[in-house]
Amino acid sequence: MFRTYDARAIPFLPLAAGLLPVFADPALLGPFLNPLLADFFGSTRNVVPLGWVGFAATMLSALAMIAAGILSDRGSRLRLCAGGAALAGAASLLSVLVPGGRAGYAVFFGLRALAGIGTGAFVPAAFSLAADTVDPGRRGTAFGLMSVAMLVGRLGGFGLAGALGTRWRTAYVVVGAVELAAAALFVRFREPARGGREEDLREAIQEGARYRFRISKADIAGIRRTRSNVWLVLNFVDAIPGSIVLFLIFKYMKEVHNLNPASVNVMLLLVFAAGAAGAIVFGRIGDWGFRRDKRAKAITALLCNAVPILFMALFLANRARAPETAGLAAALAAPGMIALILTVAAAMFINQGVNPNWYGTLADINLPEHRGTMVSLASVMDLAGNALGPLIAAYAATMWDLRTAMGTVLVFWAVNIVFWIPVLRHVRSDIEKARAVLRARAADMKKESS
Repeated sequence: MFRTYDARAIPFLPLAAGLLPVFADPALLGPFLNPLLADFFGSTRNVVPLGWVGFAATMLSALAMIAAGILSDRGSRLRLCAGGAALAGAASLLSVLVPGGRAGYAVFFGLRALAGIGTGAFVPAAFSLAADTVDPGRRGTAFGLMSVAMLVGRLGGFGLAGALGTRWRTAYVVVGAVELAAAALFVRFREPARGGREEDLREAIQEGARYRFRISKADIAGIRRTRSNVWLVLNFVDAIPGSIVLFLIFKYMKEVHNLNPASVNVMLLLVFAAGAAGAIVFGRIGDWGFRRDKRAKAITALLCNAVPILFMALFLANRARAPETAGLAAALAAPGMIALILTVAAAMFINQGVNPNWYGTLADINLPEHRGTMVSLASVMDLAGNALGPLIAAYAATMWDLRTAMGTVLVFWAVNIVFWIPVLRHVRSDIEKARAVLRARAADMKKESS
């Protein structure tokens, strides 16, 4: 299904699998907060030092994404993937040497910063490569699988941390070793032909012509004139609802529905599984519609933003409450509890259909040498949304209450719809404009190779 024309070029599935350890790595910090604080400061009271670790890693990752996006549109994306995975892996593997005490904190801070740079280098290059390993009509499904890989990677990090208890060095060593293995795997493959899966370039490339175009300063004006780009990249709003839910969910479920953390973890496992299924299902729906209407991926993404509002409203209206000191079975038996969990799972199932169709649309409207840059810019905006969400939730919960804070999710989902309306207006013409450029280039490439 995802074969490339060049058998030596990296196939899609190993590329997607490379996301697993890269996203498991940053997920380890949260579960190990207390063991890390105890090792470095002898007390778990003040979390701020580790907050700065997470902030620094995220900011450096964002800066690396921008640089890597531009580099991936000018040079080897496969080398960026291998280098990013190797840097993150080496930084994690070296955690075994981190001493205790405040000196250990300084070393750990530096290693996490390096790992953040590695992650930032990997992501835009991986998505740019993915666009050249699958046909445009299957990109929604492919990006859906990549979304699942990122989600499973995060869950894998949480699960590994839970299994190892306080042994945080061991967890980082395990993840680092897998990252280094992924880097070594990438070195074995060859870069797929840039633009090789585009319908308008395929014949010329198969005949031996080379797509020699790379991003330059002169391209910036053209990228801005692609009107859908502006709305797709600026739409950091779509990251805010999910970050609000993850920030508040444990406190909300305990105080409003009396669910203990263990029960909430089981619920989240179901919700994440529903989200993974939704990414694949709606990615395929977007692909199916794209073959009939070039707006289909944008339409699917808009609906995947709008419909979850109904299910989230039902979740917020639910008054189910578990009995005091209830275990999982007793909590699930409480009236309305199953409906509570199913409504939030349904909201996640549908909403996760946004990601593959968003990435697919971004790939469709941009030339092959622009995709890494656009993915990097959009990913940085997503990081901004993920940073703003908890801040908004914290202020809303303090000023009003938890229900109101969680209810802001509905507002942001509604606002997010607005960003998709201009995309619907312009996406067909933007796709045709990109294809017209590729057709003209294909003709020139044939002449040059003859």
